[in-house]
Amino acid sequence: MNIGTIGTGTIVEKFITNIQKTEHLRCTAVYSRSLEKGRALADKFGVANVHTSLEALFSDDEVDAVYIASPNSLHYAQAKAALLGGKHVVCEKPMSPYYAQTEELFMLAKEKGLMLLEAVTIAHAPNFEVMREHLADIGRPRLMLCNYSQYSSRYDQLRAGEVTNVFNPQFAGGALMDINFYNIYEAAALFGRPESVSYYPNCYENGIDTSGIAVLRYGDFVCQCTGAKDTWGRNSVQIEGEDGYIYVDGSTNASGPVHIVTKADAVELDRQSDGDQWYYELLSLDRILENKDMEACAALRQASMDTAWILEQARKSAGMCF
Repeated sequence: MNIGTIGTGTIVEKFITNIQKTEHLRCTAVYSRSLEKGRALADKFGVANVHTSLEALFSDDEVDAVYIASPNSLHYAQAKAALLGGKHVVCEKPMSPYYAQTEELFMLAKEKGLMLLEAVTIAHAPNFEVMREHLADIGRPRLMLCNYSQYSSRYDQLRAGEVTNVFNPQFAGGALMDINFYNIYEAAALFGRPESVSYYPNCYENGIDTSGIAVLRYGDFVCQCTGAKDTWGRNSVQIEGEDGYIYVDGSTNASGPVHIVTKADAVELDRQSDGDQWYYELLSLDRILENKDMEACAALRQASMDTAWILEQARKSAGMCF
């Protein structure tokens, strides 16, 4: 299947690098508003076609699917236009800042018979599947504790008064939508939609959150999701149950080795020894797209929908508006 990309940032380079490791996917076109940037990216990876208009990309007969890695606020409109153009879509997270728009895109994809996938590394990580498989081993869950704190390379610019896209409300930026997204997605993928959501952000003067803690209440247990772009620390995920716990060292977007500890045993399992998180994501996308696996798309859709709902409730609770 032939892929066209939107964007020229580092994440696009990681995506194309790992496309080249798959069996069936090929990058045949890149889009950038700047011909110079688009040509530089295409030349680096041996991509034949460069488009400087989205209309040209979406009408390119050599492109079967589009990968969207533009600023968050542009995802919805670009994904909708790609679907209307008859292209399958892989959209970087978040698919949209708004639940209603996310739902609309999935409904449109279904109507058109097209595949729509949110590019969330954790969704395709073999070690995340290990966590899911062994969740029952720890008994009734009582606490889930996630921390993903990564000092942003652009935070120094913010401290100097320069607002880049990732810290701009107009582009739906901030810590919740960027880095804490992974924590929230993992909770949603494992446990679904919580009963209530509260978010406690640290905000810059323009109202954007540079860090914060989201609290998700699931009936008889609670989940704490900490995400920061203004600090750094030791990242991890821990799910504590009445009969044991599951612990993963590292951020939720990477999904490191999984430790399952009970009163009877302690084991470490790792199914991701062959590459980074983008490698496993592209292997999974290769299978789904090549096989036109609508069932897999439907299974992933629910976690994306629940995550979009949680993010919107979190922002509302904190009085944050885009």
